[in-house]
Amino acid sequence: MLMTIVSVPLTLNYLGAERFGLWMTVTSVVSMLSFADFGIGNGLVTVVAEASGRDDQVAIRRYVSSAFAILSFIAAGLVLLFFLVAYPTVNWTRVFNVHSSSAQAEAGPAIAALIVCVAGSISTLIVPRVQLALQHGFINNLFVTIGLFASLAAIWLVSAEHGSVALLILAMSGTPVVIGGINGVIFFRRNKQYRPGWSLVSRAAMKRILNTGVLFVVLQLGLAISFTSDKLIIARLLGAEAVASYSVYERVFGVGANLMLVMLMPIWPAYAEAWAREDKAWVRRALSRSLAIAFGASASFAVLITIYGSSIVSLWTRKNVPVEPIVLYCLGIWCVLQSVVSALSMLLNGLNMIRVQVMTSIATACVAIPLKFILVGHIGPAGAVLASSVAATCFTLIPFAVVVWKLDRSSAAH
Repeated sequence: MLMTIVSVPLTLNYLGAERFGLWMTVTSVVSMLSFADFGIGNGLVTVVAEASGRDDQVAIRRYVSSAFAILSFIAAGLVLLFFLVAYPTVNWTRVFNVHSSSAQAEAGPAIAALIVCVAGSISTLIVPRVQLALQHGFINNLFVTIGLFASLAAIWLVSAEHGSVALLILAMSGTPVVIGGINGVIFFRRNKQYRPGWSLVSRAAMKRILNTGVLFVVLQLGLAISFTSDKLIIARLLGAEAVASYSVYERVFGVGANLMLVMLMPIWPAYAEAWAREDKAWVRRALSRSLAIAFGASASFAVLITIYGSSIVSLWTRKNVPVEPIVLYCLGIWCVLQSVVSALSMLLNGLNMIRVQVMTSIATACVAIPLKFILVGHIGPAGAVLASSVAATCFTLIPFAVVVWKLDRSSAAH
């Protein structure tokens, strides 16, 4: 929350609308590249949590070693592919639809800085996923918090010197990678039983992780295309400057959705362990409570921001950032929808029911993308999030609810 509150006024005032829009658009690609690890991180959470439920320490270390080997190759391949193929051939000013000379000069270096940060985050992904799977996610959250404060300090320094967009990206996304690396060193020094080793890399373990991970890749890709393409579509149809106002309010509502996701994430491995121990009564109680909390908290937050959003943003940015009421309404609905879907997704992830999520994400993406182009052209930036809400309700929320209802009836019968 502090990162969002402080970073926007720091950067918006000196970057200007178009360069700020470029920064927001480029950083949104982080979510779209979340599938670049081929789902290994999420697959690792599931298999390690299951092994923990069986108290199988040997299997856990084998999974960790195999996942580390895969991710190391992926990170190296991403950097080589980008700098040898994509960077010298793609016209990045056209991709981000920027017009001023300063923004055009910064488009290429900005995306290059982002790729370096993404590769670094992939290579340090093992430890936070293992900590989450072992229900020690609070340790990783501590280091994430330290990383965000360090990142905030770096953004302040770059802003004070009126640094480039590329430097802002390195400050925002690169600093947490360094802190994550420190977390990894400390974790493996204190938990040698989980330390990866090349001799422990197993073809069977790699296959198990990849089988689960590939499904997560398709799922993440579908979600990225559906829900994180808004800024790219708005920039393409209306220009990068139109992204600036929309991004400010999207980030305000995103605080609520992201906080809810942080609170829900630790229950994923808990579902997996409880299911492995056949404690289905606990699973049922936990799901009911998480749904109630997700809906109640997100709805209250959305109503508050919808009513007072303009005043909050004016005080926050120290300038008038105009917004149409329909943008606030649509973002509020989207905030609540995201939170409820996240609560259901944690259960499906814990039970390794990824295929149903893959099918719904593909269906949602196929509907959301063309609908975004249509609605953005007719009603402006609000059309992007409205399209996401309509598609997610019909092709994600309702199918998830049906699957969970059937699962509850089945477990109650047994």
